Amino acid sequence: MISDSPKPGIEAALRLVVAGTAAETGSQFFRMLVSNLAQALGTRGACVTEYQPEKRRLLALAMWLNGGFVEHYEYDISGTACEKVVESRTLVHIPDRLLELFPRDDDLVPPSSVSYLGAPLLDTDGSVMGHLSVLDDKPMPRDERAISLFEIFAARAAAEHRRLKAEQAAHAREQQMALLLESAMDAIVVLDGRLEIVRVNPAAERLLGCTSEDLLGESLKDFLAPESLGRVEAFAKEIQNRPQGKQQLWVPQDLVARRWDHSVFPAEATLSRFENQREVFYTLILRNADERLEAERQIQLLTQETEYLREAVREMPSHGDLIGRSDRLEAVVGAIKQVAKTDTTVLITGETGTGKELVARSIHNASNRADKPLVTVNCAAIPANLIESEFFGHERGAFTGAVARREGRFALANGGTIFLDEVGELPLELQPKLLRVLQEGEFGPLGGTRTVKVDVRVLAATNRDLKQMSAEGKFREDLYFRLHVFPIHVPPLRERGADVEHLAVAFVRRFVRRLGKRIGPLNDQHFKRLRSYDWPGNVRELQNVIERAIILTSGPELQLERAMAGFTASPLAGSRAAAPAGEDTIRVLTARELDEFERSNIMRALASCGWRISGESGAARLLGIPPTTLSSRMKGLKIRRPAA
Repeated sequence: MISDSPKPGIEAALRLVVAGTAAETGSQFFRMLVSNLAQALGTRGACVTEYQPEKRRLLALAMWLNGGFVEHYEYDISGTACEKVVESRTLVHIPDRLLELFPRDDDLVPPSSVSYLGAPLLDTDGSVMGHLSVLDDKPMPRDERAISLFEIFAARAAAEHRRLKAEQAAHAREQQMALLLESAMDAIVVLDGRLEIVRVNPAAERLLGCTSEDLLGESLKDFLAPESLGRVEAFAKEIQNRPQGKQQLWVPQDLVARRWDHSVFPAEATLSRFENQREVFYTLILRNADERLEAERQIQLLTQETEYLREAVREMPSHGDLIGRSDRLEAVVGAIKQVAKTDTTVLITGETGTGKELVARSIHNASNRADKPLVTVNCAAIPANLIESEFFGHERGAFTGAVARREGRFALANGGTIFLDEVGELPLELQPKLLRVLQEGEFGPLGGTRTVKVDVRVLAATNRDLKQMSAEGKFREDLYFRLHVFPIHVPPLRERGADVEHLAVAFVRRFVRRLGKRIGPLNDQHFKRLRSYDWPGNVRELQNVIERAIILTSGPELQLERAMAGFTASPLAGSRAAAPAGEDTIRVLTARELDEFERSNIMRALASCGWRISGESGAARLLGIPPTTLSSRMKGLKIRRPAA
């Protein structure tokens, strides 16, 4: 297809898709995309655009033509082949006579162009964000393999479009946060780790009777009485030891604050701690003791929503987080596409480390709620006595330490999605309240009498058998059926065939870029070693092994063997491959059994070498690992030489 120019095979072309764009984002990503697309399909030109519907124009984000980039190009779509792509929102293929069919296109492409292929780039709501196209000066017969490759490029372009859109939304939310700080009626003072003032809002200037220029760089001790300063310093140390997300508290005692003119007034405060680029900062919200303003609640709520959105942008699936082409993974991707546009509750099951949270994020990002928060709750990480407050919030005085009203995770997720990870760990006493939210869309905050209505889509995940737990009375059966509306099972890595190789290549690229190393591509020996192991920890374990291998590597070749020293192949690996089709009961070793297998293997090697570890006749050489690694594994497995 496309031209008589030499072009790579389909596998090489797919490598171009990943290798040519994996390290890039934004405008550079699109430039690499179109140049690689033209190379992969052997065409004279390629272009990716942004659609401006109010003007009916396409703005070229990157355009490659006759071996070079065309800068700052935009055009009206009327009367062009691109108009057909945008209006129909489908792939358009013009194999020949392009300018005869669309004479207005001569303003866009050289008169020699005779063929065209274009596809729309759709947002999650189905609207057109732009389009991707190629053109050539030769006829372009239809080739299904090349069409599939073109659609892969289009999918990656659309994913980057959506990522940039989400990033812009996060930036807009941060601007909104800044505007709220400026308009807040409470005095907001940002302090560095030495409790020196680095930022104030206009309310702080009014409260303290001076300008921001007077305040910046000054110490907090100049604006608090000595006893009050001691309280704030003690609270700053206290919240430093709290876990992330809980580093804030209300200062319950009245403080004595001092204005610029040295007059004093009673005040109360909220103190919170945060880090930015490894530097510690504190936010002190001051107000007169008699004033409790609604602005504080708004600031806290918007701050949490902003952080959730920022985290969603950092972790949202980008150009290929669901990596692999196995049938098992394709089934998961197909299920995501089927359910994403609905508000149906989804139960995601699978072993630890298989990527259940990634599936949840993919569902949210492809849903109509993608521009709303995705709030993640790890049900296993919250203490049982606090989980109801975390879910539904609490009123002031609801329990000891509840000195202020607090919104829960369901309130934060209103209009968006909540992801309940490890839902099987929920205490039985909380399950009826969760069931009520699923059934009625309402809940009552802890210690309150009001009822809160919310519109929240629920995604849940577990590595446990909830049906069996229900039969054993450890999980409510009615809640199980409410969650089990649309189940998606994420397969373990050992059942995904060659996906382990694709994942390993992607992880190598990620960590090489992050750690700043130069390492050659994985070879057949690496792939053989990866395939020989069962990966009980699944994708998470593979990721850890690759990161460890890159850290251990000092030369051009990845030290995978060193990173996997002590990782032994399951004796069932071969029998699994030969198992008859349809056989469901396959023996899988537990982590303890794997340790025992490795221990016995090392013991046999040591015994055959007279317990000599290093040297030509040592056990390390027999096992094919460095002596230091063998010594480390012996220590970890508590292997000692028997007494003579």
